[in-house]
Amino acid sequence: MWKHSFSGVAAVTTLASATAFAGVDKVYDPYVEKGEVELEARGVHDLDSGDYKTKVGIGYGVTSRWFVEGYLIGKRENGHFKVEAGEIENKFQLTEQGQYWADLGALVELERELDHDVWEAKVGPLVQKQFGDFVATGNLLFEKKFGDDIDDHADNGWETLGSAQMKYRLSENLEPGIEYYGDEETHAVGPVLIGANPFGMERVKWEAGLLFGLNDATADSTLRWQLEYEF
Repeated sequence: MWKHSFSGVAAVTTLASATAFAGVDKVYDPYVEKGEVELEARGVHDLDSGDYKTKVGIGYGVTSRWFVEGYLIGKRENGHFKVEAGEIENKFQLTEQGQYWADLGALVELERELDHDVWEAKVGPLVQKQFGDFVATGNLLFEKKFGDDIDDHADNGWETLGSAQMKYRLSENLEPGIEYYGDEETHAVGPVLIGANPFGMERVKWEAGLLFGLNDATADSTLRWQLEYEF
């Protein structure tokens, strides 16, 4: 009985760790540049537990409307790091910049665990609007898991993930802002800095944010970072 109870506690602890920053990733703009090649690394770190999730990928602007990127995804949980999934991400620019009241795009993602037949699909709109020197961006994604190794007792319906960012164009290379991330369980908000050309390194973009949990299911503090090299 004690062994069974301990296993149950361990499972709940692992689940809590896995979901503590599940809703935090990045806020996508709706723009695509044809012929652009992008190397990207980004991650989220639970500063309380030390757990983190990292994504490394390469992308290409296939057309002026379609950008595709492939990722490997690794996670550190309970002191152990493992590359556990691969992902294909497609971003579509639906309108020309400034054509309408807001600029629109769409995101379609497909992720698969490497060791299990577990898939995750995400799809949803991307919206951005500029107000003078302020830029507001919102993403609304719908997520569903499927595959032979999905837990039969789990709720495998569509889930909703939302994110929003308001930034101020302080200069060409530095934009402070604030971000919000939320899913079915976790909610976090906090400041972010977005920059380019650090130390004179052209074609390099970076982001760094510190998110604070708004409920008990979310990590108290989460570090979000991103590096891009475009050519």
